[in-house]
Amino acid sequence: MKKHMLLSLMVLGVGLVSCSEKEVDKIADAQACLDKATPAEADGCVSKVAGIESSGADLIRCVGKFVKEGFNDPAKIITAMDALENESDDGNGSMAMMTALKFSAETTASANSESADEAFSYCTSANSKGLIFLSGLAKTSTFFSTIGPITTPADLENLMNTNINNPAAQEAVGSAINTMYQTNCANGGSTSGEFCQQFESVVGSTNGSNAAVGELLMQCYTQEPPPAQCQGF
Repeated sequence: MKKHMLLSLMVLGVGLVSCSEKEVDKIADAQACLDKATPAEADGCVSKVAGIESSGADLIRCVGKFVKEGFNDPAKIITAMDALENESDDGNGSMAMMTALKFSAETTASANSESADEAFSYCTSANSKGLIFLSGLAKTSTFFSTIGPITTPADLENLMNTNINNPAAQEAVGSAINTMYQTNCANGGSTSGEFCQQFESVVGSTNGSNAAVGELLMQCYTQEPPPAQCQGF
């Protein structure tokens, strides 16, 4: 199931889109292209939906970002999922998964962060819960890669720890968490396992603003012991 997560989500989303017959054909063509694309070919597949403004086209753009990052390789997405499933007693699984999802296909850290932001926007527009979740985690870790290099979960944790009071970091983290929480966890939903417990404790313990959510989440991940409001960390 993990091996086909991204492409399965894309197929399900495209099937629900209301488009003209010509647009449907273009989206289906782009989907078929992405099914077998290498990372270097992803942009060309996505270009097939240029000019189409629909959730189906945005789903293609969203998935195209992940294919460009190599996540059509089963081993890479499995690595990210296993990082969470094999979480150690120190609660490092969440950080490991975020690190594994960090974007790195572009030539600079800032370009990677911009690409991750775009992926998050496309995935959100496409209203794909699973891809909103993955792209939100990717957006978070890739943002921190603009501040310092990230090769291990410890690198990400250290960058969070030193940027708890950084307004840009608070906004980047908080905006991703709020969206992931509302789409994957709110109203009794729990499609993202322990992340939902973490996000619920953070959102419920703040005023819900991006800055407040981002600040508390970084405290939860980096302080030992974490603040009392933090659950599941």
